[in-house]
Amino acid sequence: MRRFAFVLLLPMIMPCATGRLRAQVMQNTNYEQELQHAKSLVAGETSTDIPHHVHYYLKLYDHDGHQSTATYDIYRDPGVYERIEIKAGDYQLTWINNVRDKKDWLHFAGDKPLKIFDFGQAIDSPHSAIDRFSQEADQIEKMEPQQLQGAPLLCANDNDGTAICFNPLIHLFAYAQMFNRTIMYDQWLPIGIHSVPGSIRIYEDKKLLVEATGTVEAIKTFPPHLMEIPEMPSQTDPGKAHKVVSYKPSDTSQPRYGNIETRVSVDEKGQVTKADVVDSDDKHLDGVVRKFARSVVFEPQLENGQPVPFDTTIYTEYYPFP
Repeated sequence: MRRFAFVLLLPMIMPCATGRLRAQVMQNTNYEQELQHAKSLVAGETSTDIPHHVHYYLKLYDHDGHQSTATYDIYRDPGVYERIEIKAGDYQLTWINNVRDKKDWLHFAGDKPLKIFDFGQAIDSPHSAIDRFSQEADQIEKMEPQQLQGAPLLCANDNDGTAICFNPLIHLFAYAQMFNRTIMYDQWLPIGIHSVPGSIRIYEDKKLLVEATGTVEAIKTFPPHLMEIPEMPSQTDPGKAHKVVSYKPSDTSQPRYGNIETRVSVDEKGQVTKADVVDSDDKHLDGVVRKFARSVVFEPQLENGQPVPFDTTIYTEYYPFP
């Protein structure tokens, strides 16, 4: 049986106060302006970058607290090429994007560890929180200066469990809160006129999930082969390997955030016959997501024109909307 993976997002929200920030009475600031300013300063967001290589050394902690390590490398030649290499145990991935010709190439082996999925959502900026704010612009209050452990912050809050904070001294991301999920950015490293975070830490409640330490270097000229798309065919993006036909609404009553990796067995009709949680950021969500995974119906997998059973891996983001 073939094994694939795809990402399924559960978009929902429940009220929850962040409770970690101490406000000061100062003048408000516009969130959208601050967001665009921060994006203009982050390496990889604009075509005015200089060619560079970002290397992250990752410490990953599964739901039982077991530690593993990984590396995450990004090679950028702005407006021309980008290459990402990930190595995490048995999992390896290489992705090359020819920006100029709009072509990309993917090769991977093994299942993506959940904490690599977590890191991909947070690298450079808190993507999920930013996406949330973009869908509820009328709920975002004017930004207010606040403090976290004595450090100055400039924060936007939706009063429903999500906050995004910037460092007002350098106008870059500092902190994000999504219910019980916390992402912290520190030690921003300059590269040309842009920067990359030298430290990224992801917590679920008070439990450390990912600790990333980064370095960055300018590259005068990349080796020619590094950015070339190989002649061998690209592999199919795991997220597009199987079409979901239907699924039942999930329980959205828990004001929590978490990603869950679930391995499912699917029969010839596309029905899930077995669902096992491989790893989760929040054990409180395991039962909800396992029940949800069992309700998913896939388009049958065909081999030689005949439907066949298969295994696949689902990465689910639980982030409730109101």
